[in-house]
Amino acid sequence: MYKVTRLIHLERPEGQVADAVARVRLAADTSRATRALVSPTLAGARNGGDVLVHLEFPTQDEWCVARDIIDEAVRGDDTRHVDGVEYWGGSTDPSWTGARPRADEASVYRALLLKVDDSAARSLVEKFEKELLRMPPYIDSMMSWQLSRVGASQGASEWTHVWEQSFTDLDGLLGPYMHHPVHWGYVDRWFDPECPDQIVKERVCHSFCAIAP
Repeated sequence: MYKVTRLIHLERPEGQVADAVARVRLAADTSRATRALVSPTLAGARNGGDVLVHLEFPTQDEWCVARDIIDEAVRGDDTRHVDGVEYWGGSTDPSWTGARPRADEASVYRALLLKVDDSAARSLVEKFEKELLRMPPYIDSMMSWQLSRVGASQGASEWTHVWEQSFTDLDGLLGPYMHHPVHWGYVDRWFDPECPDQIVKERVCHSFCAIAP
């Protein structure tokens, strides 16, 4: 599945979110997306924008057909900045994708856009990827997950990875996930500027939203 994520940062979010969501949803409805999630971001997002757009297409060609109309809707007059990625979901390794039974009952979608330092050794990057994927077995509130390498990016950084999940609810993301020992014991060190293992050198986009019914 070819996936596209856009994080829309608005000029005045307090009065523009509803119009931006409606505009992008209308554009998504005309596309050939097999999944179209367009929703306001929830409180607590970090560099996550004001509207999260996540689209999935059977092929990259079908995204290319829809690209202009989606990009025009995303880049409205009210848009200040857009962070975005395009990628084949989990294509690097099938084990990078997983789901629990009844994963369709999840209520929150989360996407983390990150950039690994260009100078990091390949072996170190692979270790980082494996340690991200250690998390799902320990966190029951995580209903589905997928780690992917980015094919094309835009915005504040040249994103290299997308770590996306769905959760039972917002508490399941901000509580059991963010504060689990496997998170702060294995994963945080790759992001921590005070740790010699840090390879994620730039800001991340930690964005999440309600999954529309």
